[in-house]
Amino acid sequence: MKRFVPLTLVLLVLPSLALASNPKDEIRRLNRADIALAKQAAVRKTDLVAGWRLTHSGPPPKTSDEPCTSADPDLSAFVITGEHETDFTHGATSAELDSDVQVFRNVSDASRDFKASATRGLLTCLKTAFAKSLRQSHVPGKVTSAGMGRTPRIGAQAVFYRIVATISPTNGLPRFRMYADFIAIRKGRSQASLMFISPLARVQGQLGLMRAVARRMR
Repeated sequence: MKRFVPLTLVLLVLPSLALASNPKDEIRRLNRADIALAKQAAVRKTDLVAGWRLTHSGPPPKTSDEPCTSADPDLSAFVITGEHETDFTHGATSAELDSDVQVFRNVSDASRDFKASATRGLLTCLKTAFAKSLRQSHVPGKVTSAGMGRTPRIGAQAVFYRIVATISPTNGLPRFRMYADFIAIRKGRSQASLMFISPLARVQGQLGLMRAVARRMR
């Protein structure tokens, strides 16, 4: 399975629900209490089955990509007061997991921000980013399916994006599928998004993991 590691790492440049930094982004006025709330809700190793290894825990990295034209809402009226990210990798399957939690100054900001961000236009953006990642990493493959859903409901608002690419190796390996799953929810004044990228099969237990995060959100 280690031969898939470079591909899954490359695909982690895909945006989560919070898109690349641009003038329409939310305002950030971080405070210690809400940073702690975000950290409390983020995925932790004890939420996961054996085999997962923590690779990052802290503030989300800064991004500088161009915003996606199909999903570029003006979120500049909303204020984020806390955020935390945890990343994991699975040694046996080469799967990758990114967990990102944001706390807003109030429930109204969190709710309206989620509604403006979680659109079908974002699905187009994610498909484009996935295909671009394949091209830039010189991986012979293409996106073969993509979908968006809003059920089952977890928290007060939820959205699910599922993308599948078919990879056609040129080194004699058989064709296989690469899965990218994105789940985002809003509960109270917090938003959480999880991104799973894995070869051959989807990461199991996604909904249970999201529910564990939701129980800790405020």
